[in-house]
Amino acid sequence: MLMLVSAMLMLAVTGNAQSHGNRLSLGVGALYEKGFDATIAVEHETNNHNAWEYFANGYVKWSEDETAGHVTRDSFWNNYRTWGLGIAYKPCVVRSRNQYGCLRIGASGGSDTHEFVGWTNMGYEHNYVLRHGCQLYWQVKTDVCINGRDLFRTGLVLGIKFPTGAR
Repeated sequence: MLMLVSAMLMLAVTGNAQSHGNRLSLGVGALYEKGFDATIAVEHETNNHNAWEYFANGYVKWSEDETAGHVTRDSFWNNYRTWGLGIAYKPCVVRSRNQYGCLRIGASGGSDTHEFVGWTNMGYEHNYVLRHGCQLYWQVKTDVCINGRDLFRTGLVLGIKFPTGAR
């Protein structure tokens, strides 16, 4: 009887591990076509690794300098830039030991330094849980742009998440 109660207590304690945590994340990646993406986010995890993500995103699309014939500092940073703020819901679709995968469905809005730009955000994110609550992740993301130069952009983002200590 004592072993049964001990086993039930251990399951109850471990069944709630890594759940309901808040994390700060930083991700960078490359997007098609000729784009570089950086995202800072705060993630609030709910039941079963489902999560809400509130994020700020920056995007740079580079081009070759016509006079130099290659990418220069000016043609990288001054070609086309956007920034945005958004929210995404991430339902968990895959779970195993020390890793889980989520769909990422959201919307964001911002500017390309001249006018308003909006996006619908879709993708898949896979997380690897490390010691002390840190996580590494990779994300396949797709953005459909509204009122921007790019109608569609997709790519791969790599990042890290740090626990904030608030549960």
